[in-house]
Amino acid sequence: LRRKVALKILWPHLCQDPGCRARLRRVAEAAARLDHPNIVSILDVGEFGERPFLTMPHVEGQSLREVCTDNRLSTDRALEVGIQVCEGLAAAHAGGVIHGDVKPSNILLDRSRKVRLVDIGLTVIKESEHLTRSGTTLGTLAYMSPERVLEQEIDGRSDIWSMGVVLFELMTGRLPFRGDHKAAVVHAIVYEDPALLSKRASPIIEEVRQVIARSLQKDRGHRYATARDLLWSLQYVR
Repeated sequence: LRRKVALKILWPHLCQDPGCRARLRRVAEAAARLDHPNIVSILDVGEFGERPFLTMPHVEGQSLREVCTDNRLSTDRALEVGIQVCEGLAAAHAGGVIHGDVKPSNILLDRSRKVRLVDIGLTVIKESEHLTRSGTTLGTLAYMSPERVLEQEIDGRSDIWSMGVVLFELMTGRLPFRGDHKAAVVHAIVYEDPALLSKRASPIIEEVRQVIARSLQKDRGHRYATARDLLWSLQYVR
C-alpha cells in the first residue's frame, strides 16, 4: 500500500518453539486491538527466514533515550511525558495488556511532541526464554520491578514501578538503582532505597518526589493500584 512501516524482527534465538509463536500471536492480537494516540499499534505479525516479526506504523521522531542523553528534562516537560505514558499504559491495562518493558528507549517522541509507547507486551516473549536476567543489559535491568527481577508473576503495578524509574531519571539525570554488574543492580532494586529520594537530599520538588516514592515501593501493594491512579497524581502535581 506504499505506506512506510517499521519492522520489529526478533533475534534468531527467540521464540523458536510453537508455544512461543502462539503466545507472540496472542500478544500481537491483543496489542493490535489497542487504539490510543499514545500507543504505537501493531499492524501485522509474520515470519521471515523462520524469524518472527511485527509490523508497526513508522513514527518520525526520537526515543526518550535519545532526547535525554545529555540533559534532564524540565519538571513541566517530564510531567507532560509521564502523563502521556500513563495515558497509554492505562489504555493497555484496560485492554488486558501489560507493557512489561517501560524504559526511555521504548518511549518515542514524535515530531508533534506526542509520546508514543512501543513494544507493548513483548516481555512475555523474552521471559518465556528465561532471559529475565541472563539475557538483559544493565540498562534494561535498571527499569525492572523487584517482582520481575525475582522472576515472580508481574501485573500492571510492575509498569508503574518502571514509570517511577523513568520519572526519577528524567528529574535527576541519574538512575535510582545502579551497579557495576547485574547482581549489584538486582540487589539495589530489591533492597535499597535511592538516596536522592530521601526528603532531605532530593532535588525533586516535594509533590513529585512523593509520587515517585510511591511508585517505587518495593511491595507492589503499596504502589499506585493502577496506571490511572498514577496518571491522576501526575496531573494533580503538574
